[in-house]
Amino acid sequence: MVRSRANDSPPRLRFVLTGTFHSLNRGDSSMQLAAVRSLRRHWPDAQIAIHTPHPLDDQELYDDCEIVACSRRRPIRALAAVVTACLWRASRGLLPLPTELKSYRDASVVIDLSGDGLTETFGWRCPVSHTVPLLLAHLLRTPFCLMAQTIGPFSRFEFRFRWILKRAAFITVRDDETLRYLSGWRLACPLEMTADLSFLLEPIPRAEARHLLEALGGYDPSRPLVGITPSNLHNVRSARWYGDAALSSRADLQAIAAACHALQREVGAQVLVIPHVFGPGENYDDRRAANALAALLEPSLHPLVIQEVLTPSQLKGLIGCCDLFIGMRMHAAVAAVSQAIPTLTLTYSRKFGGLMDRVGMQEFSLDCTRVSPDELCRQVHDIWAARERIAATLRERLTNDILPAAERNLTNLSKHLPACPKNDFGA
Repeated sequence: MVRSRANDSPPRLRFVLTGTFHSLNRGDSSMQLAAVRSLRRHWPDAQIAIHTPHPLDDQELYDDCEIVACSRRRPIRALAAVVTACLWRASRGLLPLPTELKSYRDASVVIDLSGDGLTETFGWRCPVSHTVPLLLAHLLRTPFCLMAQTIGPFSRFEFRFRWILKRAAFITVRDDETLRYLSGWRLACPLEMTADLSFLLEPIPRAEARHLLEALGGYDPSRPLVGITPSNLHNVRSARWYGDAALSSRADLQAIAAACHALQREVGAQVLVIPHVFGPGENYDDRRAANALAALLEPSLHPLVIQEVLTPSQLKGLIGCCDLFIGMRMHAAVAAVSQAIPTLTLTYSRKFGGLMDRVGMQEFSLDCTRVSPDELCRQVHDIWAARERIAATLRERLTNDILPAAERNLTNLSKHLPACPKNDFGA
């Protein structure tokens, strides 16, 4: 509900976005930028605030938004924020609030973009931290929604997540498995399948992307271009960090290198290695894996390796120049399939399966922890042979299903938040 306050006089319509980690993770920033641009397209005069654990780092990318430091990833600060919100509620709104809590209180709606943060698959700390903004919104009497996510499964703290989620204004999910899982909870709030918001992110123009390729040196436009996004994480479940020397011996990178050599022999392909996560810190920087992969490739492949920190739209534009794409980062794969690029994913979580099922490409998805060079070579051979059929299928799915579904994330704000003034949210 939009509220007016004499003391602060906030704008009539204010969106708070929360749930992402860091803008250098271009999956996070792809979702967030797509959300910001879509909100501005629907409601040009609205104020948008982004709550982030890394406000100084994120300010540059989200320069047209208000940036607010959030307490979500700092347990003591988060606990203090929850206690303060409880006291504010008990005082009937008389208690002064710090900046973060004022931002929640003054919001028309809080939009959670946690992606796959709300799951205990990788432990309980991450999903518990992701519920802090939702709890704060509830305590401060501001409606909140969860938008286009992969949610669950839960075990240890399922009661906490049920309690929070049933208080949402609405929930949209991006895969069938999440829809079935949450449907079993019989939540009171509306629940709908949509699609990942990053499908809506616009790439840079093709000419600008070609210029970036040429600036790398050695780009040959006459050869098929194979894009690859490796991950610095070999197995997210075990949270093991690999040193540079160990990276080159990883089985997944060895398999990718073998597939690249096979494509060179069969079709004369050139390889473009595209990191999609640049930090924070070297453990999160996929350029380490990109350089390790490039070192495994024969010089005749003339591998092009992105070293510059590019924006999400620049990365999507580069991926759109590829004839085939191999991705170990989900939102890099989204950038490919959203431009009808035949794509093979090497997966470490069920979110990849949901994506590939949705676009009808589930046969081209392999477990990165078990993939062998022979298996990956067979897969890239098959996907190359079927590339025209795959591209046509992707275009049809995008037009008739996925892009309209991604847009419904935004129209749900009007549909499920009728308490907001009609002249603000529109029909």
